[in-house]
Amino acid sequence: MSNQGSQGRSPVVVFFHGGWWQSTYDLNYGGHLCAALKAEGISVWSVEYRRVGSSGGGWPTTFQDAAAGFDHLAALAESYPLDLSRVIAMGHSAGAHLAFWLAGRHHIEPHSPIYNPQPRVGLHGLISLAGAVDLRLTIDLAGYFSFAHDKQEVFSLMGEGPRYADDRYRAGNPGDLLPLSTQQVLIQGTDDGQIPAELPARWAQLARRQGDEVTIHMVPSAGHFDVVDPQSAVWPVIRHTVRAMLLL
Repeated sequence: MSNQGSQGRSPVVVFFHGGWWQSTYDLNYGGHLCAALKAEGISVWSVEYRRVGSSGGGWPTTFQDAAAGFDHLAALAESYPLDLSRVIAMGHSAGAHLAFWLAGRHHIEPHSPIYNPQPRVGLHGLISLAGAVDLRLTIDLAGYFSFAHDKQEVFSLMGEGPRYADDRYRAGNPGDLLPLSTQQVLIQGTDDGQIPAELPARWAQLARRQGDEVTIHMVPSAGHFDVVDPQSAVWPVIRHTVRAMLLL
């Protein structure tokens, strides 16, 4: 798993795969991207989690699994030379929602089943790859644009829409947990058929109002899965972003 850097301990990318939180999709498709990051001298921890459907995910288990997977880094660092002062969370598509949510956990009310008062590892930054980073924005934009996936996937994850389960959204939606208090970069292709091109800018407006630092890279002609393909034109943008964020 680990790939040592020049100082003996390597920085870490914690990766969350997408698939609209559905059991049909697992972490395998992100393997090439993870291998490319490892070749850069970065340790990569690709987290699996229970998903809606046969694996028994949804509210609250998907969130609990994502948190447990991320926090397990502290135990891994006892066996591997990981630099826990340089850890970033990266997610593709729905996985970006989980990556960004991790950074806001300290704002969750104690009565929530996904409350975790003492995260064991801090975050040095967040990267969204064609990410559904905000559940409410995903629902809102689905009402105006025609995409392969829509608000029903969000409702399946949360059990209901925000009108009937506002407490869940206030705990599980990154936009309700601002400020995330760490740097954020959103990378997306202009030809993405699953995530509206308007979503990154809408997120940036929300986060910047709360004092967060947000950078957006819209890559011309790139599609939804080009952002996880190290052979695509998006890879140099991802590589530069990751290396800069980890101070490499």
